[in-house]
Amino acid sequence: MSPSELSRAITEENWTTALRLAARPEQCMVWSTREGFFDGKTKADCLPLHEALVAHAPYNVIEKIVRSYPAALAATETSYKRLPLHCACRKEADPSVVAFLVNQYKAACLVADSLVRCPIHYALTNGADDNICEILITAGPQAARSVDDRGWTPLHVAANVGASEKIIKMLTNAYPEATLIRTAKGTSIRHTAHKAPNHDQIEDIIRDARAEMDEKVHLPDLKKKPSLDHEVA
Repeated sequence: MSPSELSRAITEENWTTALRLAARPEQCMVWSTREGFFDGKTKADCLPLHEALVAHAPYNVIEKIVRSYPAALAATETSYKRLPLHCACRKEADPSVVAFLVNQYKAACLVADSLVRCPIHYALTNGADDNICEILITAGPQAARSVDDRGWTPLHVAANVGASEKIIKMLTNAYPEATLIRTAKGTSIRHTAHKAPNHDQIEDIIRDARAEMDEKVHLPDLKKKPSLDHEVA
């Protein structure tokens, strides 16, 4: 697929021209084939929005493309089936860009790519700041339940990279059962955190989450009526 004028402007990082062309919907909906789009090997058919996010385009260019062609938000490129939000999180986009994409298409937070990873997986892997992670978890808490092709939940990734206690707590609150899940190689959540600089704090949060789950399991249902077998005649 031949690149559009907008695609060429993005590739050349000519943002003045890109901003002008992004106002034209017909430019924003043209698919282009890019060699080695993510990994330097695999080619991908993608839209200008994917390209702009991978190229770290300025916010105004991203916004203009989305306004001109909103359908791009739900379009997946062909190499790893990634949405624009995946691209943004994988390429460490500015929090304002991530917030804009989520606000325009919140459902993207729950979509997995061909590696079965949601955007939050990539945000955590790349050490995104708390603002980005909080935006993603708040908009799509169900993504905390996602398990990628290696058996890693977002909590495993967060523990492994030493995410802040705030983000660890948000993930355990969203899906406390993740503290019990082992990866495809049998690695426990505690082991994934053992090299993190804040591993002691992470272990405390994991311990508290498990204790809270145990308490709920053993907590008697006080609203239940007593069995007639225990009534005295």
